[in-house]
Amino acid sequence: MGSATLALIAARASWLIGQNAAAAAISAATDALVDGHDGRALRELAGVSAHINVFQLGVLIDDALKELGVATGDMTKDDAQLVAAYYYASQAIEGTMPVRELASWAHRVVGHEGHPIAQELVELDDAYDAYDGWGGEPDARQVVKSFMDAAGPEIQKWMRPGAASQ
Repeated sequence: MGSATLALIAARASWLIGQNAAAAAISAATDALVDGHDGRALRELAGVSAHINVFQLGVLIDDALKELGVATGDMTKDDAQLVAAYYYASQAIEGTMPVRELASWAHRVVGHEGHPIAQELVELDDAYDAYDGWGGEPDARQVVKSFMDAAGPEIQKWMRPGAASQ
């Protein structure tokens, strides 16, 4: 499965948890077309305005994912928190998102009551807040890698073609 498909799954997750997913979904659909995938929903999603109605966006994302052979209709908000956190963590590892920004996002969106596997990212934000120049700086890269290792098996069900419940 290509990176554009993974980005579109992450956009679906972001949409489900109430994040602004339009730009990410449009970019992922465009990348999928460039990668050689094609379909009405992919083309339509790639060409929409970032100001699209949020409900229309959700339908387009789902339709585009179906065209790519991925079903995310049974993704829960809990699943979506984990998928989005995993995607952002991969960006932090690649160096395209600051780890501090990832931790802050996790604290704000996942929170202490959110998905249990993502709690180490939430707690990383707490560690950054406690550090604030005093004591030992958190080993953020290790925390992110540990999270990705723990989340990996859960994430895999969304990364394979077909229904996630299979």
